[in-house]
Amino acid sequence: MGNDTKDHGNGATQRATSRDTYRRRTVLKGATTGATIGALSVAGCLGGGNGGPVLRVINSAYQQQEDEYRAIFDEFEEEHDCEVEYTRSDFASAPSEAAQAQAGGNPYDLLMLASPGNNVFGVQEGLYQPINDVIEDMGAEDHWREEFLVQMDGDYYFAPNTGTVSTLIYREDLFNEYDAPMPPFDSWDEYHTAAETMTDEDENLYGSPVFLGSNHFHGILPLSLLHGRGGSVINTDDEVVYDSEETVEMLEFMRDLNEFSPQAAHGADIPEMRPPLYQGTYAMTWYSTNVIPYDIEEYNPDLTGDVQVAPIPAYDSSYEPVARLTGLGHGLGAETEHPELAKDLLREITSFEGVMRLMTAQPASHVPAIHGILEEDDLWETDVMQDYEEHYRDLVDIADEYGRVVAVEENEGHINPVTGQAVAETHVISSVQDVILEDEDPQDAAEHWADEIRDDYEDQLNV
Repeated sequence: MGNDTKDHGNGATQRATSRDTYRRRTVLKGATTGATIGALSVAGCLGGGNGGPVLRVINSAYQQQEDEYRAIFDEFEEEHDCEVEYTRSDFASAPSEAAQAQAGGNPYDLLMLASPGNNVFGVQEGLYQPINDVIEDMGAEDHWREEFLVQMDGDYYFAPNTGTVSTLIYREDLFNEYDAPMPPFDSWDEYHTAAETMTDEDENLYGSPVFLGSNHFHGILPLSLLHGRGGSVINTDDEVVYDSEETVEMLEFMRDLNEFSPQAAHGADIPEMRPPLYQGTYAMTWYSTNVIPYDIEEYNPDLTGDVQVAPIPAYDSSYEPVARLTGLGHGLGAETEHPELAKDLLREITSFEGVMRLMTAQPASHVPAIHGILEEDDLWETDVMQDYEEHYRDLVDIADEYGRVVAVEENEGHINPVTGQAVAETHVISSVQDVILEDEDPQDAAEHWADEIRDDYEDQLNV
């Protein structure tokens, strides 16, 4: 739960030591390196040609975290007499950039390819090597929260630091004004009733926007609803089951929700999914990275305390919601020429200190992938957390109770990267598009896109 007090054997002692180290190094950093951090270069090698080894890193951090990554890399250069060459890449291009670099003889030493699905695909393509020694040295589940630590074929390839959780976001003030059922919803029926109640076209207010862009992110809501109905894209026998009754019911429900969505939402890009909520056009929306405090500041400061989060609901009380987690973290390049140095950097960015720095660089936006962070006073003393503590604890509780890295672990305990790829390559959202935009029968759409998934991933499945 949100207080993060779970103990694992000697884990409490290890975490206490990590926190002490964090406090000592934070004081030292503030006294000796503050000016250096503020003067970092924007791209390329951060160390300025000191003649030591060069570590190449690729990831996709948000801007606030990216700045902190650069600060960490800069300090690492000073401590290890090396250079860190940092590339920030987006979701679509990260896997191909990493593959091309390796094929061209200039591989990355550390990689985080923008999403869990991309990361696991990278393992299958030979871009990563196991890091069992790093995971074990740092304490495995004594250091990391269990839901973030994923093995493939018995090996660890990724060291997580922070993650995100997808949630329903709603305007509590508008729900009170319209006397609508308040989230968290117990069922799809309650979700539907709330969306209907909150739709007032005369006031340009819509209960629940339906996003139909051809983007991986837009497939998250239908996938979450499918999981909350007990369905899946791939089952534990690695068979495609997207043509199931559960998928048909999800597609029917998405079609029903569309009655309470403005048509303009259909083509909204990812950044456009949030502002209408604060501007009074959406009563609800959904998102992953928690940027509510920053959106309120930008779009409507009067809403502080009125925007809340809840799980995307399950079908009814006999099912549990499943909240999509991201955050597999960084891994070690398969062809790195500096494996031990790269592992040292990996330990740095997944250490207690490193995660605390990333968490406080953009407070409330991510959930920690390691233990002990939520017990640290420094996290709660930031200005953002002072205003949004209750809200953030709700977010962490959703991650704790319902979170799963569904892109690679759609069915609990079974690793399957195909689901993440099917979402990334828009198979899931395409089935919703066909039902809503082309008026296709949900059964036909489910069968059509199940066949597409079978054809496209035949070599990875039992077909």
